[in-house]
Amino acid sequence: MIIGFIGAGKMARAIGKGLVDGGVVPATGLICSEPDTKSASPFLDLLPGAQATTDNTEVVRKSDLVILAIKPQVFPEAIPVLKEASAGKLILSIAAGITLEKIRGWLHPTTRVIRSMPNTPMQIGAGASVYAGGSNVTEADYALVHRVLSSAGKAWRVEENQIDAITALSGSGPAYVFHFIDALIQGAIALGLPVNLSRELALQTVLGSAQLASESELAPLDLAAQVKSPRGTTLAGCAVLEENDALNNLMARCLSAAKNRAEELARGA
Repeated sequence: MIIGFIGAGKMARAIGKGLVDGGVVPATGLICSEPDTKSASPFLDLLPGAQATTDNTEVVRKSDLVILAIKPQVFPEAIPVLKEASAGKLILSIAAGITLEKIRGWLHPTTRVIRSMPNTPMQIGAGASVYAGGSNVTEADYALVHRVLSSAGKAWRVEENQIDAITALSGSGPAYVFHFIDALIQGAIALGLPVNLSRELALQTVLGSAQLASESELAPLDLAAQVKSPRGTTLAGCAVLEENDALNNLMARCLSAAKNRAEELARGA
């Protein structure tokens, strides 16, 4: 089996590494395309034995599964030229906001298209991905895509009308978490703690808390309640987050803005 990538950026490299580490295909079963050979170097360095080309059509013709790993803004120019080569092919798009209908309109009528939203923790095998397919996608196609995406984390099959909201949650979510980690670090520094200690404590606190929440049967707020002692320090700190429902309102605005942007991308904005 040959798996091809149109684009060889961070997400392509993350998926490629997951495929090789997970035993889905050897590196020799991967091919990527970039506008120039220099841009493909990080992909080839990470995955010795993989092939690279500057011809997107070559990737499509050689591959059993083609992963569209380019930015949404590039699709209108890059994808229609693949129309003839894509006949009968299985295509997986990881671009935010580009609908199945639009992708299928650019490609051959017999192309089977699946749309996905992975996230950057795939780089360390801890990704969260979802996928949805067009009407002519087979169960075997879904099984292959599930295997591809879950090779670097966890994957769920969903309805396409859920993907923009999921993009706002798990697609963009790592950035929100990174902002939160940085805020913890900066807050600790402001209290007089050393930079390195603040960073290490913040990272371990977030890592341990996420792992505990993942392994516990309790809801997140029930776990939070276990940390709060009457008239204690945690209760005082959480009172700030809960004042006027501040944190919930902030995250709701954050996810809404990201979902709205995904919808704008779908409209070509």
